[in-house]
Amino acid sequence: MKKHYFIWFTLVFCLVSPAQADNDLSSLQLNVSDLTQLYQSNNGFVWLKNQQLTVQAHDAFEFIANAPLHGFKLSDYHYDLLNHLDPEQSKTQARQFDLLLSDGLLKLTKHVAVGKYSPAELEPDWHIPQAKFDALTFIQQALSEGKLKQQLNSLIPSVMGYQVLGSALARYQTYVDSGGWPIIADAPLLKSGDKHVIIPNVRARLNISQTGLLATPPSPKLFDDKLVLAVKQFQQQHGLKIDGVIGSETRQAMNVSAQQRVEQIKLNLERARWLPKDLGQRYVMVNIPNFNLTAVENGQQKLSMKVIVGKKHRPTPIITSQISHLVLHPYWNVPKRLAKLDLLPKQQQDPNYFYLKNIRVYQYQRGQRNEIDAYRIDWHELNTQRFPYSLRQDPGEDNALGQMKFFMKNPWDIYLHDTPNKALFDDSKRNYSSGCIRLEDPAALAAFSVRNMMTDTALAAAIASGKNQWHKLKTPINLYTTYFTVWTDNNRLTFSPDSYNRDKL
Repeated sequence: MKKHYFIWFTLVFCLVSPAQADNDLSSLQLNVSDLTQLYQSNNGFVWLKNQQLTVQAHDAFEFIANAPLHGFKLSDYHYDLLNHLDPEQSKTQARQFDLLLSDGLLKLTKHVAVGKYSPAELEPDWHIPQAKFDALTFIQQALSEGKLKQQLNSLIPSVMGYQVLGSALARYQTYVDSGGWPIIADAPLLKSGDKHVIIPNVRARLNISQTGLLATPPSPKLFDDKLVLAVKQFQQQHGLKIDGVIGSETRQAMNVSAQQRVEQIKLNLERARWLPKDLGQRYVMVNIPNFNLTAVENGQQKLSMKVIVGKKHRPTPIITSQISHLVLHPYWNVPKRLAKLDLLPKQQQDPNYFYLKNIRVYQYQRGQRNEIDAYRIDWHELNTQRFPYSLRQDPGEDNALGQMKFFMKNPWDIYLHDTPNKALFDDSKRNYSSGCIRLEDPAALAAFSVRNMMTDTALAAAIASGKNQWHKLKTPINLYTTYFTVWTDNNRLTFSPDSYNRDKL
């Protein structure tokens, strides 16, 4: 109780003026409980000695000063007040400085470590658990070990090129401060050699955000070769079809304002903070917006491939699980919803559809599942409300899961699998599935998964056998499906289309 009173008295009665005390205190939102515990054994000061800043105080202040690199406001961590106070002037200011530095650091360490917000506040479909973090214990331990700076830096995430994103945020903020970039007006499809009034604005737009200034040619409205190259670079950076043609999608991406890009980077920094610090020795990560999968072992990327993910109205959820089994030549137990919405209309249109696709029909009768002859059913009498059957597709060339699937337990029945329709991987946007994740190169992921339990020769023979087989992995592999619309690829900033409209908060 005495310590609570001391903190309250120091902040209410010892600020620069009574008016400032009223205004500042109401917005400080101090963590009085943690502050009380922190100061129980520090005789009123944690960061000062003889009213002089210690080395740890400088480290703590520097960490707070870098809050904007994480997308945070300095004012949330008392930065301006700390700059205003001079501990050497009086013990009153020294106590204020010490308390505010403690409170600011308590807040910032937690925000950097696990995020400022709960995923449920911003992304209801984010189902990766948010880690717990005790800022008070962290700071006390770091101070007692004399490794504050090292420990503070250890909180900074390493996933998705987090620190590069922070630097990009600062750069894009300078674009905002300079007035942003010009809007590209609607126009017909423009290709190399075309002339149009929007070309000067396109050139000016790209000159702002891309390296290598584009000089204005003698004919400013000409879509010249250098501009074609710059447009291709822009398209690659923004997850668009790389054809050097200015169409509606490319114009739309160019017209996302600098301020919108700043907010987008901030949101993706927060998403990175929601991920576990330790993703595992071996893990697979799917980034839904850029339709890509990576497999990592001991911090080194071993695989990268294209994937197909869920449609906007049947999205792939953001989850974590473990790949526990490799299933070769799998049966496809058709989810009830897909059976009613997708396959029933095809069977109604063509009574041979199930036969040709090796799809069997089952019905539970007296507690037993019995196979029913599809030709004896009047499919036109059925609908989405009345569908008493279950469907299963046999292994084979037409099987929707292809030659293999990677099983992982989860409430959504989501898994990774092969597909017989390889042509879809040529598309730049690949939102085609009903939630599961189709793989461009499933054999490569299979080799990665069973490397410590099967030789390449044994795996190839198992695949060639054509038999349904379940192979339990000796060590399950962590799997993360994520949603990053901004990330780095070899330290290159990359944007992806927001296919699920998750960035529009």
